[in-house]
Amino acid sequence: MSEPLVSIRSANLFTPNGTRIWKDLNWDLFPSEIHALIGESGSGKTTLAYSLFGLLGESWKYDFLHWDVLGYDLSYWSGPFGEELRGRSIFLVPQNPNLAFHPYRKIKDQVIDFFRLGLRSSEDPKEILELWKEMGITRPEEKWNSYANGLSGGEKQRICLSLALLGDYRILVLDEPTTGLDANTEKWVLRAIRKKSEEGKLGVIFISHDLRIVESMASRITIMKEGSAIESFPVKDRKIEPTTEYGKELEKARRFFL
Repeated sequence: MSEPLVSIRSANLFTPNGTRIWKDLNWDLFPSEIHALIGESGSGKTTLAYSLFGLLGESWKYDFLHWDVLGYDLSYWSGPFGEELRGRSIFLVPQNPNLAFHPYRKIKDQVIDFFRLGLRSSEDPKEILELWKEMGITRPEEKWNSYANGLSGGEKQRICLSLALLGDYRILVLDEPTTGLDANTEKWVLRAIRKKSEEGKLGVIFISHDLRIVESMASRITIMKEGSAIESFPVKDRKIEPTTEYGKELEKARRFFL
């Protein structure tokens, strides 16, 4: 088995007011793996993904036995060198696409900045616009010259996902990535992400409440509850088969997570 992209052991995380979010957490992410995080709201899924790369701020406190992300420990990711590495090695598609764009800069300028900061060695607007069209963005040339407030939430989500598909990096974090997408676009995007992961040795952290999508996408699933990873297992034949009682109840109640 190849070396993990992410490996953490016996990690505990505390909020600025001292509340414990993680409890002796152990977790790995491997190349070409789509590792889904599932669990009820507040279980620590998004916090896990964001904290791996030093995004929570200095007021959050950690203790751990081992912490390795792309060969670097937490102190590296929390410092100025981590900012540079994040832009070149990791891409995040946030749950709320409104947070991804500056309101007073044109979309084209922000997209070009993504590439110039290290997502890829060069950018081709024609390639980008063609992908936008394929993803269901109408009049892509018009959207290219628009500001963020001129786009719908679904269009912003598609643009975020297009950058995820176009960039060259090692880890992709998808936080509820299909929110605001129609069924056809959702199917197209998920298929493209799976292909990119398999062909490019990309590790994907896939956060979702939609167990239908998780079942079709994930190669491994971790179930989170109250800050603990209570179960982690491979997905076989596109079926979720947990062994813990909580996991089984979560799987039975999948209709409530759609």
